[in-house]
Amino acid sequence: MTNKNLILKASGVSIVFGGLRAVGDFSCELRRGELVGLIGPNGAGKTTLFNMLSGVYTPSSGEITFWDKHESVKSIGKKTPAGLNRIGIARTFQNIRLFGNLSVKENVLIALHSSRRENPVDALLRLPRFRKDEFEMNIRAEELLALFAIDRKKNDRAKNLPYGEQRKLEIVRALASNPSLLLLDEPAAGMNPQETTDLMRLIRTIRKDFHITILLIEHDMHLVMGICERLIVLDYGRIIAEGLPSEVKNNPAVIKAYLGDIDTIENQESKEKKRGDAPLAPASSLAELPAVASATPRDDPQIDCEHPALVSPDSLLSVKNLEIAYGNIEALHNVSFDVKKGEIITLIGANGAGKTTILHGISGIIWKNQGSVSFNGKSITNLSPDRIVSLGLAQVPEGRRIFANLSVKDNLEMGAFTRKDGAIKNDLEMVYGLFPRLKERMKQMAGTLSGGEQQMLAMARALMARPVLLLLDEPSMGLAPILVDEIFAIIKRINAAGTTILLVEQNAYQALNIADRAYILETGSIVKSGPAALLVKDPSIREAYLG
Repeated sequence: MTNKNLILKASGVSIVFGGLRAVGDFSCELRRGELVGLIGPNGAGKTTLFNMLSGVYTPSSGEITFWDKHESVKSIGKKTPAGLNRIGIARTFQNIRLFGNLSVKENVLIALHSSRRENPVDALLRLPRFRKDEFEMNIRAEELLALFAIDRKKNDRAKNLPYGEQRKLEIVRALASNPSLLLLDEPAAGMNPQETTDLMRLIRTIRKDFHITILLIEHDMHLVMGICERLIVLDYGRIIAEGLPSEVKNNPAVIKAYLGDIDTIENQESKEKKRGDAPLAPASSLAELPAVASATPRDDPQIDCEHPALVSPDSLLSVKNLEIAYGNIEALHNVSFDVKKGEIITLIGANGAGKTTILHGISGIIWKNQGSVSFNGKSITNLSPDRIVSLGLAQVPEGRRIFANLSVKDNLEMGAFTRKDGAIKNDLEMVYGLFPRLKERMKQMAGTLSGGEQQMLAMARALMARPVLLLLDEPSMGLAPILVDEIFAIIKRINAAGTTILLVEQNAYQALNIADRAYILETGSIVKSGPAALLVKDPSIREAYLG
């Protein structure tokens, strides 16, 4: 490939935050006019890479080379975002960054500022060059807004636009700086299907009419597979696959990164059957957990496609017609499901499908626009989080959220904050029996624990609330495979001792391996449900993650 075809080249790029290598030895080449997708599971390092390409972060090592609008070579690893914007790199953000109180047109004019030619004296005295620039900028802003069909709202405040049009305005603002390379960070996040379809057309139009290179981060695989010519796949900050969408979609390493290793799970099940392992008995260290009845036996299980979320009258947890929005973003739409006593239920789906939002809605962390949640036969729809915890429902949050500057023991005692009984010391010994490493480190600052130990602490802290129902949000995130196996073994022990579990987990095959039933989410809605043993081989699982 000649340099004339290149627009950007990354060679051995890495970045380290403390002891964490977020991106390691990343190398790629982008050609002029390409539309390339950058994909990977949650926490793979995609946005961190964008931040290096756009000047927000400076790489710890490696080199990034950019051929600017005049085809001159620039080493850009240490340039500022403003400097990169001037030479032809523009980006949008995962979370909309518009100037909400300015008008739609003013947002575009701000981006056009970098193309102004007048000096401060011209502006101060309003000389002809200043007036000419003002006139040309106004014309260009209105042309861009008209091209994307939002010119009729040019005088509206940006924050008053519908969500889809806010996303569109952010792209227009990025294009106003006349870039050669456009970085789009999850442009379809929060969009409904029609808005996503419109966005696909818009991105194709941009590439055709503006003749620019586009690098796209996106979790909506239908969009990615539908418009990208080439894909780069990251996992744990490293490239694991690169190629055509059809090749990447069927790449075993990519499937494993998104869904886990189904072969390992099947081999593990086969070994257990050959050994004749007895069912897991309740751990003695969990003897003081609340007794919970076994799940109600189910008749011939079949995957329910037409009515994926019928709620059982004997449910421990019942979620009905739940709808949640973040401002203009509809995160959940008409979600209904149930959790019976003693079950492990898993919610699976791609990033942005609404899984964490469901847990937050159940726990009272976020406001519910519509719908109801009942627990143990009582409505908890409008209760505060602390009240919900006191009723026997506890959540282990994504990212652990431990108190880093408190000791392990102090973190555990914080988990029992809502309790008034005298059995807290006994329960400390109970969780120490389940997590022996925490007992060894009870006086250690929680922030100095390893990632796996912090996950164990987050789970143990939740158990200190004596939950009847435990909500687990991505317990395996960021952990080495051997620790993932250990965490899932502990989850099975907790459940075997009588605690009902609602699990959100990106490692879909691992989750399905231990779950009784599963619900598959796409763009805020449940699209399929059924017994986990049947769903594990259902092609809709792969489609939900990889399109």
